[in-house]
Amino acid sequence: MEIRETDQQAAASRAVTAQLIVYGTLLECAVGLVAIAAGWVFRLPLWEVVHWQLSALGEGAMATLPMLLLLPAVRHMPGRAFRELRYLMTQRIAPLFRSATIAEIALISSVAGIGEEAFFRGIVQRGLAHMLGRASEMAPTDLATILGVLAAALLFGLAHPLSRTYVILTAILGVYLGFLFATTGNLLVPMVAHALYDFVTVLYLTHFWPRDRAIQEQQDQAD
Repeated sequence: MEIRETDQQAAASRAVTAQLIVYGTLLECAVGLVAIAAGWVFRLPLWEVVHWQLSALGEGAMATLPMLLLLPAVRHMPGRAFRELRYLMTQRIAPLFRSATIAEIALISSVAGIGEEAFFRGIVQRGLAHMLGRASEMAPTDLATILGVLAAALLFGLAHPLSRTYVILTAILGVYLGFLFATTGNLLVPMVAHALYDFVTVLYLTHFWPRDRAIQEQQDQAD
């Protein structure tokens, strides 16, 4: 009886994960298509800022490392906001991906990195910078570029409304990715960094994050 119930729970969990992967992938692809359409309408073609260079893949991978420092920070930081964030990770996010395969995690991470960076950095950030007076290449120290980075990062955070702290942390990541784009001038770099960060984060949550709420609460009290 217990074995049958466990099998049913596993099957139900797998069904939910499969739906998440399918609908999540379709949503991120839709975001990318919206970015392409917006680029055509507002004369901000994405092909102008996506340069397919092998060095960009390496730069994106290296740029992921500072972002990954958030994982141990969130895991051990004291305070109510971080406890709530850990609860969110333990009870809502990690369970959704535990039955996902590595290929599925790689798929949804890749389309998220490409689609969201195309929209938030390639269209929103670049479009606002152009509207504010930066008509040529973006410069990290230019006021129009800075305002474009901040505005796009804020919208990026608000597009992930899982909790107040989660929105703030996502916005901070958006600032980092925005300046990464402005510094390199190649949208492929933040695309790679975003996708790789999502991939490593999901793997971390599914394999190294505490699965039991009671264990998490005991560790929070110990901290």
